[in-house]
Amino acid sequence: MRKAYIVDYELYIPSTYVDYKQLSLETGLPDWVVRDKLGISRKPIEKSLSVSDMAKLVAKKLMSKYGNLKIDLVVYAGSDFKDKYVWDVAPDVIGHLGLSNAYGVDVSMQCVSSIVALDLLKPRLAIKDEDSYILLVSATKQSMIVNYRDKASTFMYDFSDGAAAVLLSNVDGKYEVLESSIITDGRFSNVVYQRLGERFINDYNQGYLLQVNRNEDFNKSFEEISLRNFLYVIKNALERSGLTINDVDYFAILHMKRSFHDRILRELGVSSDKSIYLENYGHMQAVDPFLSLWLAEQSGKVRKGSIIVLVAAGTGWTWGATVLQRVK
Repeated sequence: MRKAYIVDYELYIPSTYVDYKQLSLETGLPDWVVRDKLGISRKPIEKSLSVSDMAKLVAKKLMSKYGNLKIDLVVYAGSDFKDKYVWDVAPDVIGHLGLSNAYGVDVSMQCVSSIVALDLLKPRLAIKDEDSYILLVSATKQSMIVNYRDKASTFMYDFSDGAAAVLLSNVDGKYEVLESSIITDGRFSNVVYQRLGERFINDYNQGYLLQVNRNEDFNKSFEEISLRNFLYVIKNALERSGLTINDVDYFAILHMKRSFHDRILRELGVSSDKSIYLENYGHMQAVDPFLSLWLAEQSGKVRKGSIIVLVAAGTGWTWGATVLQRVK
């Protein structure tokens, strides 16, 4: 059995931003609530590129460093809100890169899609006898479909735009992919959706904004359920990897409200300097774990030998964690 590695990755972060004061005007919330409670100092917003444009741009940027490397599989694990519906991004990336021997697939699990993809792809790489390379791409523009006047949507006001491309291999790489843990709780599967499916085909008032249907059970219990599941997947992924919380050098956690981010770290019994809060980036959907990892590299929190846990969750609801070890 071979090992699975992250060879390299690239990010695309838009150069245009909206800050907490602008969001305050758009949402009607006091600016200090947006900044301090929701944890958004600013967030990047893409003005011209589509989801697939960003995916192709970041994939080309990454692959330009590796010449004519043979890619077996291209996986898009990003937002379902994309250029077109009943349409896949992975084949578009394959066509743009001119890959002739790869096949493509889109993996949809909302904001935890990249973690789910790593979990699915690791065993595929491990059982391959021959050298294998896989390109994983995530992108999102879900900032466009948040209803900023809907107080039930407050937890999505942080949605931002961007993309990531990750090159995976069973040959060698910068990070070894260890074990993952993923858990789904379907009780609140219909809390968030767009009114664009078959069920709404005859609805003349259908719209692109996300629909949020909180019920009393969700409002009362979801935060505790979410906390419990975050802690479970983190600890379980580490246990499967033969590690403990004390072994972890960095937690790459998706953006969430500031108090909940801090609470997760407290419940884990780790100091705040073992993570970076994404207050200047908002929630870039499935890109968040790699954005956080990149920021950790830039700040010197991750070096050779470091243990990292990528942490994410997505509506539906699914929580996931993947353990990495820096080997180069």
